[in-house]
Amino acid sequence: MILLFTLLTIAAIVAQLPHAWYTFESFSRLEGSLKTIQSITFCLIISVAIFAFVMLGKPMLALFGVGIEIIINLYYYSLNYWQRKNARVDMRKQWISFLFGILIPVMIFIFSEQLNNMRNE
Repeated sequence: MILLFTLLTIAAIVAQLPHAWYTFESFSRLEGSLKTIQSITFCLIISVAIFAFVMLGKPMLALFGVGIEIIINLYYYSLNYWQRKNARVDMRKQWISFLFGILIPVMIFIFSEQLNNMRNE
């Protein structure tokens, strides 16, 4: 079971990376490969920090990271909504996107918490 929750945590972090990468990429003032490296580094720091804070027994700090990632995801999906608003976007698809925008960071926290509980037993 520990392997399962380890893989689920890694999968959730990997699923989160494109959202955070796009957001940081759009705000970065750097150019070229430095911009990409900075964006990847920032998104890895936040996602892995959620996992690390859970493992260190600091769930409130992990939840703070979850909140940051939810804001990042809502920015990502709302930007997508406004860019495609005139293209008659199916609102059901849009609400599912917002749901996953909230769910992915929460799942990182839940999987990490479960993994931490299993490790401590």
